[in-house]
Amino acid sequence: MSFETYSRENIFGEVLYNTSREFFFPLQGEEKYRTEGFKEIALIYGTAEESFRKTSALINRIRHQEEGGTPFRTIRETTECEGTRLQEHLEEKVSHIFQENRFTPEGHPQDVIWDTESLKAPLSEEELKELLIDPDLSEAWITDMLSNPVAYEAPQDAVAISLDDVGAKKQKESREQAAHAPVGEKKRAYVQNTVIHVEQGECSYLLNGHGVLWVLRLLLAFLLHNQLLGKTLVFFVDGHSLYSSVLEYFSWYTNKTIILDWYHLHKKCKELLSMALNGRDIRNAVLQNLMPLLWHGLVDQAIAYLKSLPESEVKNEDERIHLVQYLAKNRPMIPVYAVRRELGLRNSSNRGEKANDLLVAERQKHNGMSWSLSGSVALASVTALKHNREYHKWFRERKIAFALQS
Repeated sequence: MSFETYSRENIFGEVLYNTSREFFFPLQGEEKYRTEGFKEIALIYGTAEESFRKTSALINRIRHQEEGGTPFRTIRETTECEGTRLQEHLEEKVSHIFQENRFTPEGHPQDVIWDTESLKAPLSEEELKELLIDPDLSEAWITDMLSNPVAYEAPQDAVAISLDDVGAKKQKESREQAAHAPVGEKKRAYVQNTVIHVEQGECSYLLNGHGVLWVLRLLLAFLLHNQLLGKTLVFFVDGHSLYSSVLEYFSWYTNKTIILDWYHLHKKCKELLSMALNGRDIRNAVLQNLMPLLWHGLVDQAIAYLKSLPESEVKNEDERIHLVQYLAKNRPMIPVYAVRRELGLRNSSNRGEKANDLLVAERQKHNGMSWSLSGSVALASVTALKHNREYHKWFRERKIAFALQS
């Protein structure tokens, strides 16, 4: 939909206002202003789920303009423009929230001491034995499980935060240059999106952006805005790089726990043992002994077991060392998974991975498509707008509630 524009002049012939500039966002080329209804169909029920071409066909079918209707390039440009404006609005919102709460623009508290005393209630030996009715558990195991550094949170006083990264194929800068590049030098580049799933009680919210630090800034602003800072923050990650980023960015906040996703721990052990040991049978036998140790948070015993494997079973010593180093490096985020399960607490970052599937992977991966950085982040932002049920407010007011959704 397009609008006529008007201007008004004073008695001296000076322009007082021009509706094409003062009342609406300036547009480029043949771009047109879109109504709320158009954006809801094109973005929320269109590009968030289907390709730009299919969305164009849907729009033109609804409007009975199957010939000479809205081209898919217009749908793509509208999506990227909307997502970019949303990211800019979020940046403004983050800056405003930080200023209100006396934080630096980077997200560090200014001369404000936050009450971050841990809410952990340590388990006693009797409580642990009641939770784990297992005759094979030795007293030494129980002692080591009690000293595991990863805390147990009270769900009603905790915020569960799942992080995940995903890469979509990046568009080539120049097809001509790429075509003449030597075969051995060709390497696929990716556009990285980081997605965070925030959950407190029965409510949740999705955050996305390019770069872990930018999205962690967004997360901190969200926690401040929703008065969640002060609760126990429980981060679920799938690797050490995310762990390091969280640890660095929230270094000033002591009441936090970072947990390594159990599925990724098991997967990593299986992959490295496959490369380290002589054959599948030996690998499976070692896994059968190793994983119960890690399930009970016994990292030292797991490392000692790996070091004790006979040389006849090892085909690649470097990979065995790699696994030992991996466990040692990730020790601070390997909890007693068995106890957490009995307490009804999460051991998985799968909510973050599911959020990534919804916002990025389903539309941007495995379809032979490639993306620019701005286009990838913009589409993910529009999709997040849909899943957070913020699009009505955004299309009408150019604002979002930025609040947990039930």
